[in-house]
Amino acid sequence: MANGAVHDVVVDARPNSPTFGRWEAFLLDDTNFRVLHVPRGCLHGHQTLTVTADVCYRIDSEHEPREDVAVHYRDPDLGITWPVPVTVVSDRDAAAGSWARLVERLTSR
Repeated sequence: MANGAVHDVVVDARPNSPTFGRWEAFLLDDTNFRVLHVPRGCLHGHQTLTVTADVCYRIDSEHEPREDVAVHYRDPDLGITWPVPVTVVSDRDAAAGSWARLVERLTSR
């Protein structure tokens, strides 16, 4: 975290993982300077907790937009708890599909 604070959430979307479908949240801020490793096959999202938040990402391969996957941030099957009311959402995230639909897609391969 370069500046500010975010509530960062990782969801295990690896069908053969013992933690498949579970999520965990982390506070990343410019005080604790935690670094978060998100394993391949996991979903990742964040909620900004400060007026501004500069987040630095490193990825292990070139970004391929066709491989992007999104699940709605309020999906009841996941039940992710967000620490503050959600007031701003990107168009992409607002239109995201359900966890059930993603599970169906992942397990039918």
